[in-house]
Amino acid sequence: MIERDDHELRERFAGLRREDGAAVPAFRRSLAAARVGRNRRGLGIVAAAILALVALVVMLTMSNRHRPPVDIAGVRIHAPTDFLLKLPGAELLRTVPRLGRVSLNRRAL
Repeated sequence: MIERDDHELRERFAGLRREDGAAVPAFRRSLAAARVGRNRRGLGIVAAAILALVALVVMLTMSNRHRPPVDIAGVRIHAPTDFLLKLPGAELLRTVPRLGRVSLNRRAL
């Protein structure tokens, strides 16, 4: 390139930088706006958390009033595949062997 073109190109870029700089707000105004926004955002988060907590407490207290208690220990479920869980010789696994005595059941073997 010719040196004259370089100088003209520099002037054009400098003009574009000046235009961009004129459109940009001052840093102090941007900083003040960010601080106000941060305070509002923090207040909104706290308000949303309190509202969620109140809603959770109301839901828990209302749901416990209308439901009858369920006794899970009394429920027995028999699946069609329960026979697969029965092991041959399972009674040997449920007993504790005694020393000095042989307690093998020959029928189970």
